[in-house]
Amino acid sequence: MSFVAIQPRLVSINMLNLVSDIFSRYCLMVLFILGTIGLTLNTLIFTRRTFRQNSCVHYFLASTIANYFVVFFILPSRILSDGYDIDPGQYNLPYCRLRFYTYFTAKSLSSWFIVLACFDRRMSSSQSVHSRAFARPIIARWMIAITTLVGLLFYAYVPVFYIIDSNHNCGARAGFYSLFDDSVYLVGYSLAPPLLMLIFGIWTIGNTRRLRRIVPRGRRLSPLNKRDHTLMLMLFLQVTLITITTVPHAVQKLYSTLTLDVPKDDFTKAAENVFIIVVRTVSFVNHSCTFYLLTLSGKMFRQELYKITRKFMCKLGRQAIRTDHQLRTLTQTVKFTTSNPQLQRKQQLKKRNT
Repeated sequence: MSFVAIQPRLVSINMLNLVSDIFSRYCLMVLFILGTIGLTLNTLIFTRRTFRQNSCVHYFLASTIANYFVVFFILPSRILSDGYDIDPGQYNLPYCRLRFYTYFTAKSLSSWFIVLACFDRRMSSSQSVHSRAFARPIIARWMIAITTLVGLLFYAYVPVFYIIDSNHNCGARAGFYSLFDDSVYLVGYSLAPPLLMLIFGIWTIGNTRRLRRIVPRGRRLSPLNKRDHTLMLMLFLQVTLITITTVPHAVQKLYSTLTLDVPKDDFTKAAENVFIIVVRTVSFVNHSCTFYLLTLSGKMFRQELYKITRKFMCKLGRQAIRTDHQLRTLTQTVKFTTSNPQLQRKQQLKKRNT
């Protein structure tokens, strides 16, 4: 009787382990491929001449650069450790600390640059001339540099608090340090950025409505304002994506720390492990799929992508024509050589003399 009761439970545990393997191996690999393509195209678009004088795009570009660290350093390490049990952090303390320091700083900076982009849109929609002066590329560069420095210092505790425990797990020291680490991650990555984005977004919408009341009837908004509205839509969708993908992971980390000493059976451990893998995978969606979100939401973004694609295809076409012309020239030269006996004799004499 006990065997009959235990067997379905073992089947459920095996199914949970299978789901965990699917997410940790294949889903993360798909996100790595999508992130590689998306971040490359994001960089090509945000560095075009059309966007160089737009301060908001500077923040998008900075967020893209931070996501490079997530996709090309953090994601591969997660694929190896979660999917194939290959984790140098289990026995290499410097790597353990470097990985988590990069993990926290890169993911957080990516979100905080979007916060700055929301604040930039709020300032650009203000009626005050002094407030609108904030939305300039030179100010954006300074803000990006200052935010990067603050982010690097904010997580400077990671190289101190993180150790390899007796079970060969890389993580924060047990007790207060682990609780502090999860709380900082929850506030600094999952709660504060989306909340500030929401505040600045509502503020920007209010400023835009005031400007519409001021504009006389019959007068249309300038094209620059249309571009600003497109950027606001892109920001709104990205803020929604950040909120959905970041909060569950931070809550899971805090829950795992608070229930660390609670006795759990094998089924509960397997279920929690699946939940950890799933929410961790979902948290990477924000860093890998921004390009596809921006492509769907921004007409201006799609236009620049079309220009890049057309330029690339034209370049390939010219290269193919040039290669074809060279092959034809070479073929005609060979034919002329083979059809001219005197030229063949001269070439033979040269070979003999050499």
